This record gives sequence, structure tokens and C-alpha cells, in this order.
Amino acid sequence: MTQFFNYAVPGIPFGCVFALMAVGLVLTYKASGVFNLAFGAQAFVSALAFVSLVQDGWPRWAAGFVSVFVLGPVVGILLDRLLFRRIRTASPLVKLVPSLGLLVALPQLALIIAGSTPDIPPPALFVNAQRVYAHLGSVPLSGLELSIFGCTLVVVGVLVALFRFTPVGLEMRAVVESPRLTELAGVNAGRISAFAWILSSVMAGLAGVLLSPLYSQLDPQNFTVLLVWGIAGAVIGRFASLPLALVGGLALGVGQQVLAGYLPAGIISTGLRPSLPFIVLLVFLPFSRQRQFDDPLSSCDPPSTALEGETRGYQSASTLAVTSGDGVHAVGLWHRSLHPGRPESPWRRLARRPTTNLAWAVGALAVLSALTWVPGDWLLTMTQGIAFGVVFLSLTLLTGMSGQISLCQATFAGLGGFVAGQLADHYGLPVVLGMVAGGLLAAVLGVIVAVPTLRLAGLPLALATLAFALLADNVLFPNSWIGNGAGGVTVPRPSLGPISFVASRSFFVLSLLVLAVTAGVVKLVGDGTMGRLLAAMRGSEVAATSVGIDVTRLRILVFALSAGLAGVGGALFGSLEGSLSPNDFNYQISAVLLVVVAIVGLGSVTGAVVAGLVYETLQKAVTTLPSRYAGLVAVIFGLATLSYTRHPEGFVDFLGSRLLALIARNRIASRLLGRGERGEGPVEPPSGVGRRDDEGLTPVGAPGGGS
Repeated sequence: MTQFFNYAVPGIPFGCVFALMAVGLVLTYKASGVFNLAFGAQAFVSALAFVSLVQDGWPRWAAGFVSVFVLGPVVGILLDRLLFRRIRTASPLVKLVPSLGLLVALPQLALIIAGSTPDIPPPALFVNAQRVYAHLGSVPLSGLELSIFGCTLVVVGVLVALFRFTPVGLEMRAVVESPRLTELAGVNAGRISAFAWILSSVMAGLAGVLLSPLYSQLDPQNFTVLLVWGIAGAVIGRFASLPLALVGGLALGVGQQVLAGYLPAGIISTGLRPSLPFIVLLVFLPFSRQRQFDDPLSSCDPPSTALEGETRGYQSASTLAVTSGDGVHAVGLWHRSLHPGRPESPWRRLARRPTTNLAWAVGALAVLSALTWVPGDWLLTMTQGIAFGVVFLSLTLLTGMSGQISLCQATFAGLGGFVAGQLADHYGLPVVLGMVAGGLLAAVLGVIVAVPTLRLAGLPLALATLAFALLADNVLFPNSWIGNGAGGVTVPRPSLGPISFVASRSFFVLSLLVLAVTAGVVKLVGDGTMGRLLAAMRGSEVAATSVGIDVTRLRILVFALSAGLAGVGGALFGSLEGSLSPNDFNYQISAVLLVVVAIVGLGSVTGAVVAGLVYETLQKAVTTLPSRYAGLVAVIFGLATLSYTRHPEGFVDFLGSRLLALIARNRIASRLLGRGERGEGPVEPPSGVGRRDDEGLTPVGAPGGGS
């Protein structure tokens, strides 16, 4: 018992910080309907401000006050006003992507503003961090541990008093149930929601300032790990109970220290300890019920403008023709249905797909340039973009077509690359066959991920896959027979008999072939029967099951196909680079991948390819800037998620709709697209189908839609 006590006590400070994070996450989730994955980023911003101010000569108490009680609430109010208040009732993906974008962008933006990471070790907030002030049994308690424990007790006491004995606490609970009913009672629901964000942001800043002395130097990755532990505590609290979240965070802090003490040294001990959140999430997520944020008095409000990307499409009583990747496919369907006997001219086909034609033209020009005059460094960038395009196609298939949110696609890509390298190095297998083998093993891993998460969807599924990626980073990839830890794995350039792909341009051609094959697979799936089944499952799994669709089998299959595509993309990228390490495809990269492809275009093959090229082009451009701006790409994509809430269809589809509007205003193009041979007026949509205005395609039942 004494040994257990000696192991458990040092875990209490960690547990207190985890508890603060968990309580803050639950608080914002209850008040706003959004699970704030940017919480760890907020903690890092406050910690960076605190250490920077102390380095500049500020007293610690003043630096802590400004960082926690000034900067923290300001950031929280800005996030609430500019973003999260607008997406309370949005789809899970629309809620998740902006949070991930801010998780990636805020730390890098703070580092750009600060110039660099402070040189001094992070100090404690109140007392000497190393000095022993008391003993608990035989365990010494340092000033840092006492300050963390004391601050947690104060926060818990304030929250209990607030919710039980103040009108504000009662109003916060009322806003959670129905903002409109609360408004009818004379309470400003927006003000109460903003107050909840202030409280949550104070806890995020306090957790960041308290945790920073536990590390020798500030690193955003440490605060992302902190977020994962906080998420596990929030899941123990079932996204709703603040006391359970508090207890869960404390238990996790003590549990990870006890595991480290009792388990033997080695990969199991060092890997299982940080992977404890994965186990907790798998155990508790199936029993956690997400609150539905549908106000029962929503009909009291006047009709509001729906998200543009969620209203683009044509809908009748029995069908919904959603715009495809070029944004105008439904218009062509209208025209052909109204004039079945009239052959479609080539000009009309060209006018019907402006974005696709533009993409093909730009792609052909880019390929021709790459094979002729493009310099070697930019050729490498283009090839990297193609490799990432293959990985992005896996998200197009999984998230864009089936609606399943995954934050472990980088794990599948890394496994594919490691397998290809290991087979080439140890067994002499050709790298091309190694790519195929890596894709197959990644598909098997996709099945392993899909089976225990069959009961999960939306946010719980995203959190479960994030935890699995963390488990792979800590347990799977450090092994010498897979990722080989920090040493990485060598992945040579391929060759097929006398044909060598060692040269840059020949490898570029091989990458194009791989991209064409994988894009063809995704296209066939989307256009075939499986695509229709995936669309039905994406709309409603319950409804799909009721008409005889085997949703369980379909989810496992789409996870396997998606993981296989990601594995092939990872192997292609590894062969291009010559080697891979676990850091090339860690769990944070998975968040970046989803953010990038969602912004550019998650619902089309063109969007995935463009996402890969844009991502790598920006990475290349940033290398020409000073080192201070190394994280600028993360900032660009992270802040671009603010516009994603209005345009979740992505940049490619948004461009397609704008080109269609431009064509509609042009008399010649409009005649080719929608007028008859004798100059009759433009073709009107059939009865019961929404009409298109300049802002988008409005379905029946949406504000401004047809009757």
C-alpha cells in the first residue's frame, strides 16, 4: 500500500490539470453545443504569454493575471462571437473542422507574434517550483504540486458556488436547455453563453500556466497531449457532468503515474502510459450520449439563413440531386430530363462542367510543365502534392461520401510507408509491391479500428480515432519492426525490371499513375451502387438500415478501403522522400489533413488532388520566409476554417457555383446551357424543385426555397 501511495501522489498535480481541462471542455460543450478542441491551443497561448512576460521582467503574479484573467477571456470571447455561436446546431463535421483548425493555428500564430519560444524554463505561478514545502506520508510535496492542487480546489469551489447559489448559474443551466425560452424569460442568452466561454477560457489559461513548469521548454505538442487527457476526462463525465469530469481527470492523472510505477521498463511501460486515454475512450464512449442541441422553441424565431454549403442542391418530394464536384451537375440533369430526345452538343457539355474543365486544363498544363522545364525543387513539391492527394482521397471516400469522421488517417498512411520500407530493406521485395502490401495491411488496420467503433458516430467517432492514432504513435510505431522509433525506416525509389523510377521526372510519372488508379477507384465507388449506399448511410444510418442496407458491413468496408488508400499514399510519399519516421505521420498530422481537404473540397476527387497540391505548394513557399514564419501554413489553413462554417462545400465547389453564376449572367453561355434552339427562355426547374439564385442552389424547405 505504501508503494502504491508513493506512486499515486506525484500523479495528483497532473490529475488536477487534466481535471481543469475536462471541466472546461464540458462547460463549453453544455453552454454552446460545441466540443472545443482548441482548448489545448488556448492553454498554450496563455502559457506562452506568461513565460514571455516573466522573461521581459514582469512579476510572476502580474504576468499570471494578464495571461489567465485578461488574455484567456479575450480569446474565448472572440472564438464565441466569431465562430462557435454560429455553429451550435450545425452538423458534427462543421463543428469539428473549425475546432481542429484553431487547434493547429492558434499556437503557431502565437509563436509568430512572439517571435520565438522563450529561452527561460517556465516558472511556477506563485512559489518556488522545486522547493519542498510539506510531506504527505513519505512523499515530498513541492511548491509546484501544492500550487496546482490549491488552484484546483479554488476553481472547484468557485464553480460549485456559482452553479448552486447564484442566479448566473441557474441562467446558464436554463440556456443549455433552451436559449429561446430563456430569452422569453428576460435573460440574455448570448451574454450567458459568453460568460460560460469566459469561465472555460480562464480554466484553459490556468491549466496552461500551471502545467508549463512541468516541462523544460514550451512546446505546443505537450498541450495537445494535455487536451487528449482532458478529452478522456470529459468522456468519463459523459460530456455533461462537471463533477464526474473532475473526478475522471484526477483519476487519469493518478492512474498514469501508477502504471508508470508498476509496469516494467520498456516499450510497454513507455507506450501504455500515454495511451491510457485511448483505453478510457474505448470503454466510456459507447456509453456517452451526445446532447442534441435542437431548441424546442426554434419555431419562435423567424427563418434564418442556412449555411450556404448545406443548401446547395435541388430537392423534390422524393429525390435530392446534390451538386457534384463541379457544382453544376444537377443543371445538366434538369436539361436532359426536359429534352430527352435532343442530343447534347459538345459546347453544352463544356458549359455544364466549368470547374472540371478548368481543373483538367490546369492539370494538363502542370503535367506538361513538370515533364519539360520545371526546376527540380518545384518538381519535388508537385510530386509531394500528388502523394498527399492520394492520402486526401481516402478522406474523400470516408468522410465526404460516407460521413464517417476519422482523425487517424495519418496513422494508416504511416503504416503503409513503414511496411513498404521494411519489406524492401529486410526481404528485398520491390517497392511497388511493398506499396500494395502496405495498402493491404493498412486496410486490415482500418478494419481493426472500425469494429470497436461501430456504435459511434460524429464527435465520439472522431475522438475514438484520435485516441487510436495516439496509441499507434506510442505503442505501435516505436517498435523496430514497424516504425523504428526516431531512427525511422528507409524507403527506396522503386524499379520495375529495366524501368527505374529513381530519377525525379520518372518518379513523377509513377506518382501520376498511382494517383490516376486511386482516383479511379474513388470515382467508381462514388458513381456506383456502393456510392448510393454510402450516401444513404451518410443521410441516416437508421433509415438506411430500415430499407435493408447492412450498415455494419458497409462501415467496415469503407474504413478498410479508405485506410488502404491512405497506406498507398503514405508508401508513395515515403519512397519519394527516401525515408519515413513516426513524426512524419503522427496524430497531429491527421488533424491537419482533415482541415486542409475540408477547406479545399471534401466531396470530390478534384478537391482532394487540389488540396494536396495547394498544401505542398504553400509549404514550399513558406521555406523562403524567415524561420519565425515556419508555422504560417498551419495559420493560413486554421484561420480559413472560419469561412468553412459558411462554405462547408469547400473551395472547389464554391468556385464551381460562382463560375455557374458567371455563366448564367453571360448571354452566350446561358444560351448554350439553358435555352432552346429557337431562342426560347431559359429552362425552368420542374414543379416542386428549388430554384437557383446568385448565392447558391436552394432546396425545398430551406429559407427562400421552392414550395
